[in-house]
Amino acid sequence: MKLTLAFLLVFFALTFSTPAAITERKRDHLAEAEAALRNNDPAAALAALDAVLKEQPDHPAAHFWRGRLLAEKGEYDRALRDLDEAVRLDPANGQARAHRGFLHQKRHETDEALADFNAALRLNPADGWALFCRGLLFGERGDQRAALGDLDAAIELNPRNAAAFNARGQIHAFRQEWESAFEDFDQAVELDPNDAASLTGRAGAHFIRGEWKDAIADYTRVIALLPKDSRPLAQRGYAHAGSGDLEKAGADFDAALQLDAKDTAALLGRAELRRQRKAWPDALADYDAVLAQEAGELRAMIGRAAVHYSAGEWDKALADYSETVKRHPEEAQPVNDWAWLLATATKDAVRDGKRAVDLATKACEMTKFKNPGYVDTLAAAYAEKGDFADALKWQEQAVKLADQEPEPVRAELAARIELYKQNKPYREEPK
Repeated sequence: MKLTLAFLLVFFALTFSTPAAITERKRDHLAEAEAALRNNDPAAALAALDAVLKEQPDHPAAHFWRGRLLAEKGEYDRALRDLDEAVRLDPANGQARAHRGFLHQKRHETDEALADFNAALRLNPADGWALFCRGLLFGERGDQRAALGDLDAAIELNPRNAAAFNARGQIHAFRQEWESAFEDFDQAVELDPNDAASLTGRAGAHFIRGEWKDAIADYTRVIALLPKDSRPLAQRGYAHAGSGDLEKAGADFDAALQLDAKDTAALLGRAELRRQRKAWPDALADYDAVLAQEAGELRAMIGRAAVHYSAGEWDKALADYSETVKRHPEEAQPVNDWAWLLATATKDAVRDGKRAVDLATKACEMTKFKNPGYVDTLAAAYAEKGDFADALKWQEQAVKLADQEPEPVRAELAARIELYKQNKPYREEPK
């Protein structure tokens, strides 16, 4: 989180007034740094702090503030050295520990970050910055209860902390506590109507709930705030697709890729639209573009295999399924899709009933036999193997599991029951 100029100035003033500024000359240098910050001139502020540290290398406050300014510039290694010195020279400086923790957090050194936040809060339990940052860290680690506790405390200390409301809203959304989530997102947006992060958080919550109109409205505001950022365009594209407006979805994906030709989300979204339109070469081009950037990207691998399957290029589809399962052994979908092709292909050389049963059983085991589509695949695999008693048993189970599916899906599953009663396997043409 980036500190505002006002935040820097307030704490700089507090530091300046401490006994650390022990000579008139050094107070002058600190005053020059403060004046530079007021003039929005961080380079001059750094020069003044360099002067302090040249004359007094063990000045803890100067190390602290130079570290903060270097962190603002993204020079994390240099900043960390200064904050290490600030902590060494003044172990009771909770602010230095909290900001060093923030640096560790930015560097993904989570254990070190947590240790610093804990130390800062032992020194000052009401350190709102440390509470906020530790709350984010707990959220990243999946400790939602601890995250909420810290964020609650941070908000109580500073009810105008829009970022804390947004972060707490994200956790409530993850827990599907929708009323609390939207209360927090709304409060964050009210505090800062131009905060793209809070608007994006609220848009994402609307998206998850299928509230396409509201999601599109929030993403549109983010796009206006970040006109050179491809990501909100891609996100709005998915919302348009969810609402059924595929033309607008495609326009958003194209616009996102105009800004960033390597935007993975936009490439995947456009690939799916092209696949739905049976524009096989164009869809493959987008999936391959994703895989060129991120070898093994799951959605692109599954999508490319689906294109090869639908285009009737079954050898390529089998190769893709095999590679996807090898790269993502924890994912059930490619295992199921591979089994389906081996069980139902119209080309004799492609089918393999025994292998299909093994794969379909694995997919069902991975999903505790609760996915009707995967159980349907298992039935088709047994039918291909010639075991129609088990095929019928599992097909009837698939129909039972599909009681919440749309009527056309239930009808298709039920139709295969009659097929297996006649001791006939199921065959599916590419589509």
